[in-house]
Amino acid sequence: MADTSLAYDRGEKLPAYARAGVAEAWLLNLAEETLEVCREPQHDHYGSVTILRRGYQARPLAYPDVVVEVADLLGQPK
Repeated sequence: MADTSLAYDRGEKLPAYARAGVAEAWLLNLAEETLEVCREPQHDHYGSVTILRRGYQARPLAYPDVVVEVADLLGQPK
């Protein structure tokens, strides 16, 4: 979850995950109430970043039959 650590997560963690070849990383941005789904690791960044909001669903690459409601991850609206 990214609240106070958003800059660190984007600037340090995501590039490290991409360098390691992690196929998919999710960043929960509580400030903007979004889920950032990062895929297609390329060197130190992700080639695909999809921003999902309340009302959307995400499907993990590793478990395509699993459906995750973005609203459930975000909790109660502000």
